[in-house]
Amino acid sequence: MKNKSNRIDERLIETLADGQFHSGQALADALGVSRTAINKHIDNLDALQLDVFRVHGKGYRLAQPLQLLKFDLIREQLREHQAPIYLKRVTSSTHDDLKQLLVDAPGKTLTPGTCVLAEMQTRGRGRRGRTWLSPFGSNLYASFYWPLPEGLNSALGLSVAVGLRLAQILEQAGIQGVSVKWPNDVYIQGAKVAGVLVELEGEPTGEGHALIGIGLNLSMPERFTQNIEQPYTDVQKHLDAPLNRHQWAVTLIRGVTDVLEQFRRHGLADLVTEWRRLDHFYNQPVNILLGQHVQQGVGQGIDNYGALLVRQGSGLKRYFGGEISIRARQ
Repeated sequence: MKNKSNRIDERLIETLADGQFHSGQALADALGVSRTAINKHIDNLDALQLDVFRVHGKGYRLAQPLQLLKFDLIREQLREHQAPIYLKRVTSSTHDDLKQLLVDAPGKTLTPGTCVLAEMQTRGRGRRGRTWLSPFGSNLYASFYWPLPEGLNSALGLSVAVGLRLAQILEQAGIQGVSVKWPNDVYIQGAKVAGVLVELEGEPTGEGHALIGIGLNLSMPERFTQNIEQPYTDVQKHLDAPLNRHQWAVTLIRGVTDVLEQFRRHGLADLVTEWRRLDHFYNQPVNILLGQHVQQGVGQGIDNYGALLVRQGSGLKRYFGGEISIRARQ
């Protein structure tokens, strides 16, 4: 019964996505339910934090039209992508979905590049357990599976490679002022637009795999911005024309799988110079936060293993991931 209700919710969203008014009776007839049931399903959309207007004599409409992702169109444009692609309307997190796919898979493994996309995450998360705000039908939320046959140590710098590719995608779209912040954030003109979360499972020197989660702000609804505790932006603010969310999803999947294959073959060796070009803190005075301790230095990019390089006095110090943050020094 729950699945039937969810399907009606999905069809209701698909109908209202055009941003036009639809009468309650027309919706009831189209979905094969009563007018009373339509009211209940509209309440379900409210629970998804979709902004639905109710106007007597006109019916219902969304405050803003939605560009819903369409699986068939994505699959059609990614014929070269051999791995499965899954599209969820609402999920706890795309990472959780990938983990469940692994549990259910024969041999507990998936095709390299397997991708889960979602219209909304109810428990999206970023680095160090932070919440990743994931409103419905606004941005891109995706997770990718990638095997590590040489062990978890071979994943050093993986988040750096993926973050760099996101930055390159933004530049290719004509966006100015793109930068990367070690180890996993992407900025436009000093405001965060995307993040990467990499989770590793397996043994340091035995077989393992990486789950690579990506959040990319495409068009963040204003009503959600009060919940964001740092400078943020979205792609639409930096484009002259309305963006095509579907095309951005295709570009994201293609770009990430390409850089994962490049990383498998060559590691970070071919990317260090490009990172330096886009590094938010290159040659800038910085504070390195290690728990309650703060160290000062000057950012010097990354090494071939993705370690943060900081000049301190006459020496060069390397910092790897974990509970480390980098901030501009005022």
